[in-house]
Parts: sequence; structure tokens; C-alpha cells
Amino acid sequence: MAAEAARVLVVDDNVEYAQNIAEILEISGCATEVFATAEDALPAALAPLVTTVITDYRLPGMNGIELVRRILSQRDGVRAVVISAYADDKAVDAARLLGANFLPKPVDFGVLGRLVRPAS
Repeated sequence: MAAEAARVLVVDDNVEYAQNIAEILEISGCATEVFATAEDALPAALAPLVTTVITDYRLPGMNGIELVRRILSQRDGVRAVVISAYADDKAVDAARLLGANFLPKPVDFGVLGRLVRPAS
């Protein structure tokens, strides 16, 4: 029986950018879903098959750090990657304190791929 594909949620209010990330991850075998807001993504992120959440830091409404905080308080084992074009120390530290990785935009897809599908 084949292993389940990694299920990755991509959350960014720049939907075109999120779709680009999703398409690249799909080429590498990930199943993806794109959301424009944290509020829309949260219910989907709590589904058992979700392995990773990639979220922009700056979102309308709830920000990416709060989204990660809420997901990780309800789900064990979900990997989180916070991305932002505005990489200040506060955002980076907040992500890391939650156990999330932080990547600046434009995202290095080689690094992102390793974070989404780490070597076993």
C-alpha cells in the first residue's frame, strides 16, 4: 500500500503566490490546498491528514503566528512554516518559539521542499 501524500495547506492573502507554491509542491508529490485567510484555513488545518501548514506572517484578520499557535495547540505532529517578505526579528522569534520554521520571501523552494518532506 502506497504511503499517503503529504497534505499541505498554503495560506497567503496573495492567492496567486500561494497557488504557485502549491503547484511546485504538487509536482513533488504533495497534495495541497490554498486559503486566503487564516480563519478559512484553520478548520481544514485540524483535519487528521494535514501534515504541514505554510502560512504568510501578515494576513488580514488573524496573522500567521496566531494560526500556527492555534493549530499546534490542537494537533500534534503538524509541521509549520511561516513565510514573509517582512522578516523582522519579532516575527522570526515568535515562529521559532512555536517550533515553526521561518522563511523569507521570495521562498527558496529547495529549502521549503526539505521542510515539507524531511528525510526519514
